[in-house]
Amino acid sequence: MRTEAVGVIEVNYYSNAVVVLDAMLKASDVDLVSCHKRLGGRMVHAVVKGSVSNVDASVETAKETENIIGKGNLKVAINISNPHPEVVKLMNMLDKKLS
Repeated sequence: MRTEAVGVIEVNYYSNAVVVLDAMLKASDVDLVSCHKRLGGRMVHAVVKGSVSNVDASVETAKETENIIGKGNLKVAINISNPHPEVVKLMNMLDKKLS
C-alpha cells in the first residue's frame, strides 16, 4: 500500500521539536512515523504521514510555530505527496508503519 503523503520537519533543539510536533499533531489527522535526534538533540528531524490535505495542514502549522520557537529554528518543513517507495525506504520507515 502506498503512502498518500508524508511531512518532514527539521528543527534546532529537541524542546523546539516537541512544540512543533505537538502543534502539527493537534492541527490535523496525521500520525508520527519517526523522530530522530542528532548532535545530542541539537538537531531533530521527524516524519508524519496522512492524507495529502492533512499533511499540508500540519506542515503549514509547523511553519506558523516559528513565532513560538524563534525565527530560524525551523530549518525544514515540507510535504511530499505520493512518495516513491524508495524514498520511504530512505527515510527508514517500515512498511507496516505506513499501512
